[in-house]
Amino acid sequence: MRIGIDAHVIGTRAGGNETYMRALLEALAAHAPEADIRVFLNPGHREPALTFPVVPLSTHSSYRRMLYVLPRLCRRLSLDLVHIQYTAPLWRPCPYVVSLHDLVAYHFPETMPLFDRQRLRALTRFTVRHAARIFVLTRAVQRDITERFGIPEDRFDLVQPTMPSLFRRASETDSVDDALERVRARYGLPERFILYVGLIQPRKNLVRLAEAFARLRRRGFDHALVIVGKRAWLYKDAVEAIARLGIQDRLIFTDYAPHEDLPALYAAADAFAYISLYEGFGIPVLEALACGAPTLISTDPALIEVAGGAAHPVDPLDVDAIETGLVRVLSDVAFRERARRDGPARAAQFTGAGMAAAAVAGYRKAVD
Repeated sequence: MRIGIDAHVIGTRAGGNETYMRALLEALAAHAPEADIRVFLNPGHREPALTFPVVPLSTHSSYRRMLYVLPRLCRRLSLDLVHIQYTAPLWRPCPYVVSLHDLVAYHFPETMPLFDRQRLRALTRFTVRHAARIFVLTRAVQRDITERFGIPEDRFDLVQPTMPSLFRRASETDSVDDALERVRARYGLPERFILYVGLIQPRKNLVRLAEAFARLRRRGFDHALVIVGKRAWLYKDAVEAIARLGIQDRLIFTDYAPHEDLPALYAAADAFAYISLYEGFGIPVLEALACGAPTLISTDPALIEVAGGAAHPVDPLDVDAIETGLVRVLSDVAFRERARRDGPARAAQFTGAGMAAAAVAGYRKAVD
C-alpha cells in the first residue's frame, strides 16, 4: 500500500503536534523501513534526516492545502491512503486516517482564537465520521470522541509518541556536564529553578502557575520560574497578568528552545510543572519523566494516563493546591527519589517499535 503523510507541521515550531509527527516518521523509518510512504512538507522546507521520499506542498496556506493540493497529490501519486492531523479535505480520491490529538475547541473554546475554534468545530465532526481510522494518543481522548460523536471503539487506534534517545537521565550521558553548562549559559539560568515547557497560550494555565510560584517566593523558596516555549495565540493577557505579580527578578521567558536543548533543561531543573487545563497527551510531561525530573501535572485525565503514577497531580483551577504541589515536588525527598526512578521507567514504555506497529496496523485496517 502506498501511503501519503501530511507532515506540513514540521518546521513550524507548533509544539506537540510537530513533535508527534517527527516521532511518527522516525519510528516508521526505524521499524517499518519497507513501507511505501511519501511525506508532504511545506514548500522550501528540508528535513535531511528523513529517509522516506519527500513531496513538497505547493502552498503554505492551510485552506489551499486541504481544498486542492492534498486531494490532487493523492490522485497524482495513486495513494491508497493519506494520513492527516485534525481535519480532512472535503473530497478525497482515497481513504484517510486522522490523528486527532484533542477536542480543545469543544472543551475550552475560549482559549482559542474565534475563527480557529469555529473552523475546528465545523470540520471535526465531518472528519471523524468519514475517517477510515482515527489515531488517538490516549484512551481519555478516545472516550471523549466516542461520547461526543458516537464513533464506535473499533474505529480507533492508540498510536502513542515515543521518546527519542536524547531524553534520558542525565547520569546516563557522558557529556551531561558540558551540556548543562552550555544550556545554563545560553539561557541565563540560575542554579535553582522550576521549569515549564510548551506553547504560551491560555490553556496552559501559566497565570495560576505563576501565582502559586509568587507564593513560594513569599515562603522563602529562592527558585526562579523558567518558561520555555513559543508565544502562541492569545498569549498577551497571560504575559501581562504574570508581569503584574512582581516576580520579574525570578522569571525567565526563553522563547522557543531547540529540541536538542530540552534534555539539559529538564536535567537542570529542580522540578517540572505542567498544569494545563486540558490535554490530549502532554508530550513535555513524558520528556520530563524520561529525564527524571520531579514533575507536577494537573488532574486532566490524559495527563494522569500518560504519567502513570510517576507525577504528582493537582487541581489546575486551585492556586492553593498548585502551591502545595510545588512545595511537595521541591521538598519531598521520598517523592523526588521515586520520581527519578519511576519517571524514566514510565517513559521507557513508549517505544518507537510500539508506535510504528500501531500506526502500520491502523494503516492496514484503513486500506482493508
